[in-house]
Amino acid sequence: MTYEALANLQTRNGQMQVWEQAPTTAVDQIIGRNASATTEKARFAGLGSALLEQVASTGASYRQTIVNVGATYSPGKIQGKATDALWAIQSRPSASADLTIKTQSGATVRISIIDQKNPSATGSGIAVQIEVDGDLTPQEKEALQSLSKGFDQALEGLTGETPTLDLQGLMKFDSKLLTKVELKTELYGLNDKGDRAMVLSTRFTANADSREIEIKTLKGTASVKTDLRQSAIWGSAEQKAQAVQQYLGRVDKAAERGNGNQELVDLFKSSFSALHGGYGATEKAGSLDRVTPADITSDAHAFSDEDHSLLTGLADFKATILTNRRASNPRHTNEIDIFDYKLEQSTRISGGSAANRAITQAQTSDLTAAFHRSLRTKREPDLGSDTSTQNYYYTQVEDHSSTLVELAYEKDKPVRALISHTASQSLHTIMVENNKVVDTIDEPLQQQSKQKDLLPLLEQLRRQEDAGQLTQEAKDRTLREWNGMVLEGLNAA
Repeated sequence: MTYEALANLQTRNGQMQVWEQAPTTAVDQIIGRNASATTEKARFAGLGSALLEQVASTGASYRQTIVNVGATYSPGKIQGKATDALWAIQSRPSASADLTIKTQSGATVRISIIDQKNPSATGSGIAVQIEVDGDLTPQEKEALQSLSKGFDQALEGLTGETPTLDLQGLMKFDSKLLTKVELKTELYGLNDKGDRAMVLSTRFTANADSREIEIKTLKGTASVKTDLRQSAIWGSAEQKAQAVQQYLGRVDKAAERGNGNQELVDLFKSSFSALHGGYGATEKAGSLDRVTPADITSDAHAFSDEDHSLLTGLADFKATILTNRRASNPRHTNEIDIFDYKLEQSTRISGGSAANRAITQAQTSDLTAAFHRSLRTKREPDLGSDTSTQNYYYTQVEDHSSTLVELAYEKDKPVRALISHTASQSLHTIMVENNKVVDTIDEPLQQQSKQKDLLPLLEQLRRQEDAGQLTQEAKDRTLREWNGMVLEGLNAA
């Protein structure tokens, strides 16, 4: 690998910039601008879109590196310092991003950005690379370019001082031209011991059938995966938004009850919102092009308004938040701190036709948590080997809730419409003073179970509608009430 210094070397504070190859492209201009910035957000700014636009324009591979090294005017020393800096950037980056896109024609595009913003003995710098395997069609190049802004937005959110997930732009890819979009990012910093560590890792994967986000922090992991294969169950934008807000409220309550890590919870919530905001009318219409009319799981007209009111409106999903298991009390290592929260929705659709359809949708949530708290504040106590430090509450939580909706029709006549809710809560706390248990607090085990048969109401609504005795306003109000019954189960536990 040959490094070439600029013809007129500019030095500042004893530093010089050295390029892998002569800078001639728009990407080079942005790299040169960003290389002097001090924050990851500024160093990544505009770089993702520039790289996507370049590959969309040329369809060719590309690589470039810029390094800031101590000034020297010996060509041999410049080469040596630049080589050392490149190795340091790639082996110990401060941040990195990899975007992989696969096209319908079989081509693969991989874009990588590796950054080292922290000055060191070997220097700092930015390395980028575009790898193109296969030939891109003109339409695929346009599809790549359409993701430019979304790539920038994703990088901007993830490299901010408070990382956020802004993936809307990347999720709006044309599945007729692109088969897969995957973004991986890593941010490095210092752990609690002051050692270099990966402080945030994210992986976003999307294809025609699913979307998935996986997050890793120093405190734990979070993941959300949506299944887009049954687009018939998706509700309107308003219904989806209401369901998402209900779930986010449930997550907040679980985090408060189980002492969840707030940073991880916030990242989970933004992931959950992002994935459920990334599908809708466009994908639903597109999915109809690839199924037969008999496939009621993807038929936008297979379900009635009444059906949709008795479903959440969301695509099926699995979601988890899991903090690292910790034995934070050296005197009682069996007292494990943990926050394990799971949410899931699964829908089963059967029947040979829309007129003879059957739908079963299950929602579940499970919380297992245990944590220590100071006797005087809500903060975590500073526990040590000395008896004098053994003053704390230790709480264990075990909660479960579920909602089941069952619908069935025969010759388009409703024969079953049932909503079932179950919930249970358990909380056990010990109070310890000077390493002795002085009190035990047990909340009485709370168990709830209720069932609502909506078949008579559904039949009545249809009779009133057939007789012209039901206004659209009254019908909409009734359907909103039914949808509220479905979402009510989310707050049962």
